[in-house]
Amino acid sequence: MNINKTGNLYENWVKKPEMLFIWNQLEKTEVFRTNKNLIILAMFNIICDGMKKNFSVLTSDSNRLRYYQRVFGKICNNLSDIYDYKYHKICHYGISYYYYLYRMKGALRTLIHYEIEEEYLPIETFFRGVHQIIEINLLYLMKEQDKIEMLMNIDNDHVQKLIYRNIQIWTELIDLLNLLASLDELTYQKYRNMIYGTSGGESINLRKIQKRIHDLDKFLSFDIQETLMKDGKNKNLISSIKLYQYYSSQFWLTHFNLAASTNGIQNKGTKETPILKLMDKCIHMTKTRINTILYEISMLVNDDTVKRRVIMNDKERIIGISIYNSSRSLF
Repeated sequence: MNINKTGNLYENWVKKPEMLFIWNQLEKTEVFRTNKNLIILAMFNIICDGMKKNFSVLTSDSNRLRYYQRVFGKICNNLSDIYDYKYHKICHYGISYYYYLYRMKGALRTLIHYEIEEEYLPIETFFRGVHQIIEINLLYLMKEQDKIEMLMNIDNDHVQKLIYRNIQIWTELIDLLNLLASLDELTYQKYRNMIYGTSGGESINLRKIQKRIHDLDKFLSFDIQETLMKDGKNKNLISSIKLYQYYSSQFWLTHFNLAASTNGIQNKGTKETPILKLMDKCIHMTKTRINTILYEISMLVNDDTVKRRVIMNDKERIIGISIYNSSRSLF
């Protein structure tokens, strides 16, 4: 098996070249070509199994171990459900599923071959595994994004279905990032030296998919403000895109929070980027066309007639009628 490494250190680290090799090989067979979710799951499952085997070595704290097992188990089950995995494989996919999966066994095992000292293998398997799972799912998200953009304004009902499934995937990837906040503090700081020089922000597919989601509302061929104000037929499509953009930016916010809480907010990342600078990216990601229009709508529907001026703690305040009614006896 000849794998050509790229000039992107992060993508070599998560073994994206190996992932693409596996994808291309399995896609040559009908069962995997017509069920691309199985390609994702073949790579996903081998990494998950490796991570689970190392949980007991990763921590001696029984509470933390149970936390890993429960949360990670939930993520694995949810992703399998999202990808519509049929557990009775032979009934649904036939004997060829097992045959071609067996033939790719060696290639799949390269995904969990980590060249690192034994002392750091448990945390490497966990930390690197999380990033590999994210990268694997990005392969799928990118292909689904192609469908979303192609069908926009043509079959908006199907577009919404695709968007909400992608949102479910983002939700699980965010939970994966959250798991990394639980790593042993000293062990992780020592391990950071091993992964110095690159970061998850160098994932090409992550940058591409987040930009495409950010710009997705530019594909809309109708007036967004008018549709929202008049409860038009495409209002639900706008809502789905807004939620899609929310989870995409939430992933980056989680990344910022993770970096700040595990390293100290005054620190720098493994690529020497000040952690505080990550907030600039978060702010930029929220500046979408829909977001701007929502601000304009909030100005249009502003209604001072449902607000009350009160004195509280010797200070004047203006509050909405619902807040006023719930504490009327104080005024």
